[in-house]
Amino acid sequence: MRVSMDAAELGSFSKVAEESYISPSAVIQQINHLEGDLNVRLFNRSKKGVTLTPAGKYLFLESKALIQRSNDIRTHLATYTDHSGGTVLFGSNSFHMPSLIYDYWPDFASSSSDSTLSSYSFSESGIDIRPDTDLVEGIFFHEPIWQNGFTFHHLKDAGLAFLVSEDSILADHRILTEVDLQKYTVVGLHRGVAEYMDAIADDLRKSGISVEEVEIYSTSVLIDCLEADRPLIVPDCWNNLHPYGKIIPYIHEYKCPYGFFVSKNASVAARKFMNYLKSAPVPDRQNRSKSS
Repeated sequence: MRVSMDAAELGSFSKVAEESYISPSAVIQQINHLEGDLNVRLFNRSKKGVTLTPAGKYLFLESKALIQRSNDIRTHLATYTDHSGGTVLFGSNSFHMPSLIYDYWPDFASSSSDSTLSSYSFSESGIDIRPDTDLVEGIFFHEPIWQNGFTFHHLKDAGLAFLVSEDSILADHRILTEVDLQKYTVVGLHRGVAEYMDAIADDLRKSGISVEEVEIYSTSVLIDCLEADRPLIVPDCWNNLHPYGKIIPYIHEYKCPYGFFVSKNASVAARKFMNYLKSAPVPDRQNRSKSS
């Protein structure tokens, strides 16, 4: 599996062989064995290199998620029963990705040296979210159920945009209009999950655009949208949602609240961090990236 992951990222069997210090024929043999074992073609071969098939893209994304979860479990298993008051336990997944936490945490930690940050991944449904989780970052929905144990703290607004496949004609646009979307079926969350999602769906339908509703954002929904060339309504801050997806802004402005879900039983360190955010200066991402 590791060889196939490397091939997907490098786009070349020979490059994988070179970096892994094995022969190209050995790489091809492993890929062929995997495809035979799974009974599905994972790579398109050409003189220019290799690209993932739809099945390959799905396996690549799911494998990355599984590897990340496995690493998280190994890293945090030892501290599972030792979540002290000085630790902030941060949960994340593909649709609750860390961004603000890494912007604000360094400055907070410099003024609160006894506080440490620990993170782990939970599934898209949230059924396995740890009961001692302090913070989850993301946009506000009225669902799922796991949020009942948390209070949402609104820090900023994110704009609604559309995620499209990098192979889509829409990927060449700098901004999308109703005219651009006329021949497409747009996908969004079902009515009642969030007012801002209802508003954009209603306006799209008034413009004659077909809108399909899903119960929850998931990897399978994401893959289906990319493969079927169906624009998915997403916050514009989800720019790393899929390696083969591209987020295009919408010409009309729709805002959604973005911030932290804070556990009602948050640790002392988590409460200190949230108090810090009330008066914290906006982080300078440009300078931070230069210094890192």
